[in-house]
This record gives sequence, C-alpha cells and structure tokens, in this order.
Amino acid sequence: MGLTVQQTLLIAIFFMHAHFSHGFTKDDDICYRYRSHADDHPECDFVKTRQRLVCFNGLRDEWKARAESVNILILCLWPRATFDPQEILQGFTFLRKLMIANSNLTRLSTAFPSEMQFLEKINVTGTKLRSLPKDAFSNLRTLRYLDLRNNALEEISVTAFDVPALKHLHLAGNPLRCTEDVAWILDSGEGSAASKVVDKDKLLCATPYDGRPLVPIVEIIATLKRECEETVCDCELIYVVGRGGKLTQNQLIAFISVNCSHRGLVEMPKFLPTDTTSLRLSGNKIEDLTPLATNPAYKSVLDLYIDDNLVESIARLEGSDWLDRFRLLNLRGNKLTDLPTYALENALLHNSNVAGLYLGNNSWTCDCHFTPSFQDLLIRHSNIIKDINDIKCAFTSDNDNSNKQIRDLTRIEICISPDEDSWLHPLDVLNIVLASLIFFVLGKLLYDYWSFKRTGKLPWIVAKIP
Repeated sequence: MGLTVQQTLLIAIFFMHAHFSHGFTKDDDICYRYRSHADDHPECDFVKTRQRLVCFNGLRDEWKARAESVNILILCLWPRATFDPQEILQGFTFLRKLMIANSNLTRLSTAFPSEMQFLEKINVTGTKLRSLPKDAFSNLRTLRYLDLRNNALEEISVTAFDVPALKHLHLAGNPLRCTEDVAWILDSGEGSAASKVVDKDKLLCATPYDGRPLVPIVEIIATLKRECEETVCDCELIYVVGRGGKLTQNQLIAFISVNCSHRGLVEMPKFLPTDTTSLRLSGNKIEDLTPLATNPAYKSVLDLYIDDNLVESIARLEGSDWLDRFRLLNLRGNKLTDLPTYALENALLHNSNVAGLYLGNNSWTCDCHFTPSFQDLLIRHSNIIKDINDIKCAFTSDNDNSNKQIRDLTRIEICISPDEDSWLHPLDVLNIVLASLIFFVLGKLLYDYWSFKRTGKLPWIVAKIP
C-alpha cells in the first residue's frame, strides 16, 4: 500500500522533530494540557490531517475498524490497570507513534504484536507502570525511541530493550531498585542496552538508597560483589551518603557490612572489601586482634563483632589508631581475664565515635590488683558498656565472689581474701589493742582524779617525777 503525500509529509516532519529534540514533539504533553469532559466514557478526537487519534478514558471499539488510518495514537487517562497491546492495538498496522500518559496503568500484560512494523516511537509516561514483559518490545523491528519516564518501574530486565533499531531510551523518574540486577547499566559497549539510555545521569535509586544516583551506586555494588568473592564472607551495601556536589562513585561514602560469622576462622581475614565499616566474626576460633592495629584493610572498620571466639587479650590494641576511632566492639563470650584498663580508659575518653562496648560472659579476674580500676572504668562508662550486668567474676568453687557482678563488689570483698577471719585480721587486732589502751588511760585518769579529790594524795607516778 503506497503512502499519500500527506502521510509522507507527516513522516518527514516527525523525523525532523525526532532528530532535533530526541523524539519530543508537541504531542508529548497533550495528556497534561487537556482534560476529558467525560468522567467515565471514552472520548476521542481524530485529526485527519495529522492522522492523529487522541482518546481520554479508553478507546472506543468503533476506532478499531478505522485503525489503519491512524499514524499517531495518544491514550490519556487509561481507565484500566493493565494494557494488552495484542488486543488493544489490533488493527493499528500503520501506527508510528504510541503514547500512553497520565493514567493509573500498572502493567503491560503482553508484548507488542509483530504486525506493528512501522512503530518507531513509544511514550509511556506519568503512569503507575510497575512491570514490563521481558519481551515487551522484541517484535518491534523499527522502534527507535522509547520513553518510560516518570512511572513506577522498580526492576527492568535488560532483555526488554533488545531491539536492534532502538537508539534513544529514557528511564528517569522511576523508583529503580539499585541491585546487581541493574549492572547492565554499566556496559558502555557499542550497541549495548546501556549505551541507548540517554538520561543515565538522571536515574535515581529507590529504597534503601533513596535519591542517590543509580550509576555510581551500581558501580559500588558491582565492585563489592567482585571483592566479596575473594573472601568466605557475605557482603552487603548498607547505606550510602554523598560528599556534596555532583555525586559520582568517588564522591559517595559507602557503608558496607561483611559477615564472616561461624566460618571456622582461626584468624581475622587478611582481606576485606573496600569501605567495610561493619565486620561480624562471631562464633569463630580467633585469638589474635593484632590485624586491627597493623592491617590497612581494617582502616574503615568501625563496628567489630568478635563475640564467642577465643580472644585472651586486647593488649596489642594499646595505642592503636583503631582503638581511638572504633564505634562498636563486641567481645562477649571470649577468654578475657583482664585488660589494660588505663589504655582503654584513655581511648574511651578521646574517642568521640564510640557508642557501644560489650565485655560480658568473660572469666574476669577479681583481685585487689586488677578489679578496682576495672570496676571504676565500668561505672564511669556505664552508658557505653552495654552489658555491664553480665560482667562478672570468673566462676571458682572456692571464691565467695564467684559469678558476682563486678560493678557491685565492695573494696573489702575485692581486697580481703575470703578465707581470712575478719576479726583476727592484723589491722583489726591493732585497732582493738589501741582502743583498749585508750580506755585504760582514760580509766586511770578518772581514778587518779577521784583519788586526789578524796585523799589529797598525788598519783604515784606524779610523786616520783622530780
């Protein structure tokens, strides 16, 4: 079927607009400039000179019989949640532009039919579209321009854009999930789906990275996945904050959690993914914490969970930078008996980041040498030490302090051996002797005074003094 002069002219004008404005024409905002007069029933307007059909609230069946005369189809305020291209577009063989806008549409139920061999431009904008069939556009050999802006798309399969003729793809304004499934956006190869996306810099992530630029976030996720494969751990990007200005990967601060719990590790990992801020090593057999002070891989670690391991000492952390900047340290359930209280005290005083320290369920020594200073530290920093009620003396069958909370011990309980009889203690004996002497002297003084008043005789010792 040959094209008329009007059709040829219309196509020429269309391509001129597409060339100079990347597909935008004055039709693109018609659904927002005009409103239907009918609230429930379809209302259509056909401009014969442009072969353009504009419909509000649906498409009347009568137009399916005249579908071959329509080159441009604009559907505003589509009334249903789904749109079935196979059914609704049947007969629109010569359609070159399709626009669905400003509606509550949520789903395309089928792929576009293969008989639409002239369709060059599709706009689905300003809807609640959440999903697309993986082969939604695969039958459209002439599709050059696809605009899916300002919808509710969370996930997009790259196969949906496997259309050889497609040159311009718009995706901005969708709450896209930034996961490794979107890693295709990083492929800059010629002819790739990513190379067709013309508004990459406007793509933003949805929860949990609300408002963050998609491409840098996906770059971080892809890097994390690659680095995590070098460990035996599970890795997760928890949060991302920007440094300000135009946000690129280098201008984002990533917070990464690495979980190496219950992996049978006997030492701390030598390698961690970049920007690891939270590290979980619970339930392993680790004894040495030296890597915290010596291995650069731990420079960004703020939260360390190393509970239920075999740690016997934290002395190697004394004076380390890590101890001065950590945020959380969980040492519950290890083999600690004591620690350098003065070093830990100094770190807690100078560390403005510290928010939590866990020391419970260890076999703490309770003696007069270590416990008093340790007890002072616990009481002074009770707001930081979160499990103070579980910090108890080691269990021993012959010690009265066994399993007692260290915070509540008295100095006498700490510094006097339980097998000592308190009334026979040398200090107590000395006190008794001194008290007895005082009473004896006072009694003798009173007796001599009474005797002098009665007999007038001086005391014997006074009479003997020359």
